Amino acid sequence: MNNHQALEKSYQILSPFSDTQRWEFHNNLVHLNFLTEMLSRDSSLFDAGCGIGILSLALKLLGYNVEGGDKYLFVAGTPYFCPELPRLQTIWSQEKLSISSKDMLTDSVEQKYDCVISIATIEHQKDTEWFIQKIIQHISSGGYLYMATPNIAHLLNRVRFLFGRSPMTHNLRDFFSAGENYTGHWREYTLKELKSISEWSNLEIIMARNMQSARPFRRFKNFRELYVDFFRLLSYLIPGTKDTNLIFAKVKR
Repeated sequence: MNNHQALEKSYQILSPFSDTQRWEFHNNLVHLNFLTEMLSRDSSLFDAGCGIGILSLALKLLGYNVEGGDKYLFVAGTPYFCPELPRLQTIWSQEKLSISSKDMLTDSVEQKYDCVISIATIEHQKDTEWFIQKIIQHISSGGYLYMATPNIAHLLNRVRFLFGRSPMTHNLRDFFSAGENYTGHWREYTLKELKSISEWSNLEIIMARNMQSARPFRRFKNFRELYVDFFRLLSYLIPGTKDTNLIFAKVKR
């Protein structure tokens, strides 16, 4: 089974929960390709903020020892809560996939992993240094941290800023009203900033890359989607303007 087949099977197994997340298929495939290229099959992995477990399950189908954790999936009243959680848990159990409400930022360090996967989580943190240091505590000696986060300097954001719009596209009303309880993006980063953060955190950068999470013009769309896809396509021609930044780094001891 290759990576594409494993991811496709993961989506099928997790349906109907995965149906609304089909738009992220290429994004998940990019992460899957990087992880399988960098890590041996006997590696122990923890997917922090794993959602319903699409990437985690694909990795398990490929033979990896993987666990997932996403506390918000279990908490009613949050934007990420799954109202049909028992049904989803049945699927996890059938696939022998361990996904829990484990929170690396607050739970005690009971187990260390060869690699922690942190996709679309660092931008939600108010205290970035504390966030990375807490994750590092869960990584074994010589282990790795894989981070992916939106690129604040992607091309469409630059165009938005040019015309007087904020590059932070979150709902301002939610940010204004929620205060400390806000669960959206507190801060997004350029690739250079993400590299600096990694180096300050005593991480040895193995790979740092700017990539496009969604392929443009995959199907017929409305005018707004075509507009967005135009800039996605154009970003392939301008270095540093794709929408996602990736870091794969080794923990120094």
